[in-house]
Amino acid sequence: MIFPKKRKLFTINEVSRACGLSRTTLIRLEESGFFTPYRIDPDTGYRYYDAYNVTVLGEYLRLQAVGLSRREIADLYYERVDSAEFLRSQRQKLSDLQRFLDEYELRHSHAKNHSISYVSLPAATCYCDELTSSSFAETETLAYLSYEKVIDAGYRLLSGKSPFIISDDWPKRTGPSEAGYRFTFCIPVTPDRKSGSFLRVFPATDALSILGFGSYSVVPELCARLLRELDARALEPSGPMRIVVLVAPYAGTHYKSDDFCYECVVPIKERKEQASS
Repeated sequence: MIFPKKRKLFTINEVSRACGLSRTTLIRLEESGFFTPYRIDPDTGYRYYDAYNVTVLGEYLRLQAVGLSRREIADLYYERVDSAEFLRSQRQKLSDLQRFLDEYELRHSHAKNHSISYVSLPAATCYCDELTSSSFAETETLAYLSYEKVIDAGYRLLSGKSPFIISDDWPKRTGPSEAGYRFTFCIPVTPDRKSGSFLRVFPATDALSILGFGSYSVVPELCARLLRELDARALEPSGPMRIVVLVAPYAGTHYKSDDFCYECVVPIKERKEQASS
């Protein structure tokens, strides 16, 4: 960039007003290494900025608007990131957001149709509780008690990741409403130095997923349709089907028992075609 011989300098208050950022935010951005004021008076400590500083802050605001954190923006701007890992993590976020929007649309439109798509499942360490239920109500209670076990054991829940159910009985049985239903309740936790027989690592994988809305009675239909889609697309499973209740009964009083979204996911060995719905 070719700069004019004489630059006009601006105070922190002027830049704060021009960019819509607080003085505190400007200081924190400087401390994080995102940018440096054109000049800092050695006697007073007053900061002075030029128009180039303002354009850098404009780039910060653009990246912030797409959801990057302050640390991510600074690392990206100064190329302190592994490009491949950055792309992988951001595409995973995009996939998660798209699936959330699909879920939101189903729930709030009360749509009867299903949404099928390819998804990327990140690697996950889970606290896995082997359980046997005699009813759907007991399944809810057992899942709740599993959370108590995780907290009591000192594990930290993995933020933003839903628990899921896997079962070797599925799809031979119709679900937790049947007596003697055996399943594993898997709660994602943050990997740390703790170890234990309850921990299980699920590798990262592509998967085929189906979303549905309604009461638990829709789950057998979702799973059956997903299995038909696997056959139709000539996909080979690489792991057991996962069943995700996207709103647990205790997550909010405004959700009723027939007002949940469910996701059934099957890890696959190879992706044969483009995602479709």
